[in-house]
Amino acid sequence: MQRVYDEGKSWAHSLLVLVVRPNGLGFSRVGVTASRRVGNAVARNRAKRLLREAARALYPQFGDGWDVMLIARARLLEAKEPQVEVALASLLKRARLSAENLE
Repeated sequence: MQRVYDEGKSWAHSLLVLVVRPNGLGFSRVGVTASRRVGNAVARNRAKRLLREAARALYPQFGDGWDVMLIARARLLEAKEPQVEVALASLLKRARLSAENLE
């Protein structure tokens, strides 16, 4: 996933950062990360769980052929699951990855 960081394009939200890069495959892959700035191990794991759940719920909206990294920010811990989904959906729309934008 280092290649996604190095060569990808990013969009930021106060709760998370979305980094995307084409992968040339017929499906999209999603990676999730949280740095120590987010908090201790318990906080980082909670942040990653929130991001994974939002990605799972919105995965059908992803277009095919993308590597996607979701990077947690510290404010993510203050948010509830629906807020994280809304934040991710808005980033997908801004990045034009949402399936409705690809038609």
